[in-house]
Amino acid sequence: MHKLFKTLLKAAGVFIAIVLLFIFVILPGNTKKLLARQENFRKRTQGIHDLIDKQYHHFYRQAGGVNWHYIEAGNPNGPVILLVHGLPEGYYSWHKVIPLLDTNYRIIAIDMKGYGRSTSDDNNYEWHNVGNQTLALMDTLGIKKFHIVGHDWGTIISSMIVGDHPDRILSFVRMEADIFKPAEGIKKYAQKPQWVMFKSEWVGNLLLSHTQWFIKTAYNHKRMLTTLSSDERNYFIYEFSRPGVAASVCKYFLDKNRDLDALTTKIAFNNFSFPVVQLEADSDPAQPREIFEKIPELCKNVKLKWVNQASHFSNLDEPQQVADAINETVRGVK
Repeated sequence: MHKLFKTLLKAAGVFIAIVLLFIFVILPGNTKKLLARQENFRKRTQGIHDLIDKQYHHFYRQAGGVNWHYIEAGNPNGPVILLVHGLPEGYYSWHKVIPLLDTNYRIIAIDMKGYGRSTSDDNNYEWHNVGNQTLALMDTLGIKKFHIVGHDWGTIISSMIVGDHPDRILSFVRMEADIFKPAEGIKKYAQKPQWVMFKSEWVGNLLLSHTQWFIKTAYNHKRMLTTLSSDERNYFIYEFSRPGVAASVCKYFLDKNRDLDALTTKIAFNNFSFPVVQLEADSDPAQPREIFEKIPELCKNVKLKWVNQASHFSNLDEPQQVADAINETVRGVK
């Protein structure tokens, strides 16, 4: 029965890929036309994009083989809070949270490797490698220890950093990423639709390249309880449609790059000397409450906190609650 289920699941994935290929490639035209549409979109929205950009202090730094783009806020001499975004986001996914964070802290929000303006020539998106490259950025900035906050895919890469280099971490807030017992974690992750479809790098690149459709689909009414303004949505589209982003981001999903044990077991059951907080939305249909309710019982070193009346993008739905949880966590570290 299990083999039959796996066969049906794979067949469904192939069928979905074919349908999506027809809808998004054959009907609209070839890749050149797609790239031209993206370029035209960026030209049309350049003005508002640049106005939003001017609200932040942008920095660029080469470290670990990546040309990093990040912004900073707060006290440049304070303890560091590193914010690591998810998919399909960028540093801007924290724009509602950052103004609410304690200004005594140095706040750094990055574009993850391959996203937005953080570019790299290498094709190595193995999770631990990306974590080490992110840590290299902290090294070049002279930051020895820091608080880290990850959301969605940012939680995955943050978990690699925390598990591999716990001596560098002051606290860890992980948002919207499963934390199961090992066998349950691997099984449930393998069943997620994106993991099935994105086993093919070609399919992943295909879907992510249709940026306007993908952004609108990701920030839908189920995964957000609030609504993005047109300017916010267009900014996300602009950044995600930069040349090379889709081809880079899809590599995070490849089987050869993942380490689910490091994402779950190593974080859930290690007795870290610093606080680990699972900050979870109470209304995320992709990650229902029952997945996390046993954390206080099973994961003695993980503190569970809920973001109420929020879905997957809780950083956009309820930024005040998210900021309050981060502030409480970092202030509690002496």
